Amino acid sequence: MVLLSIPFSIAISVPIGFYISPRPKMARVVIYIASILMTIPSLALFGIMVVLLAPFNIGLGKVPAVLAIMLYSLLPIIRNTYTALNQVSPRMIEAARGMGLTKGQILFRIKLPLSIPVIMAGVRNAVVLGISVATFASLVGAGGLGYYIFSGISRTNFLMVLSGALVVSFLGIAVNILLTKMEDLVTPKGLKITRVKE
Repeated sequence: MVLLSIPFSIAISVPIGFYISPRPKMARVVIYIASILMTIPSLALFGIMVVLLAPFNIGLGKVPAVLAIMLYSLLPIIRNTYTALNQVSPRMIEAARGMGLTKGQILFRIKLPLSIPVIMAGVRNAVVLGISVATFASLVGAGGLGYYIFSGISRTNFLMVLSGALVVSFLGIAVNILLTKMEDLVTPKGLKITRVKE
């Protein structure tokens, strides 16, 4: 479910982050709306998705779960994209303009490479958050590892609850480590912090 929802989140959030980066007033509104979506309790958001999608006969199953996870993932990616693009030094941009680079070239040759680490950090946060939210997906018939937790609670089977909780925790930690490695791979060498040997 997370693998299905995060690509949609990235496809929506990154372009929005790019669009609002030179528009601070619009950025405040967009980030505020995304923040409101994230403050809705995950179980309540699943319930809203069920009600909204019920008339289309897709109120239960993976569709509401994927949409809920996608909505929860918008804020970290939009915010990090916006922040990353606006933290590029104005002097560097002025130097690029002086060299004759167009706005598009400045965006894709200067701003984007320098912004990749922060954008990837937003994606990593969104994925880990999505894994935790996905545990509630079993309550809307979407299955997932949350099934073992909630079924174990209803049956007073603490071993089942512990097994589900440990697997979800391990998955979140493993994915976080994997995405940290990926973040390091896509970060330009000049931006990597090197430790000075004492």
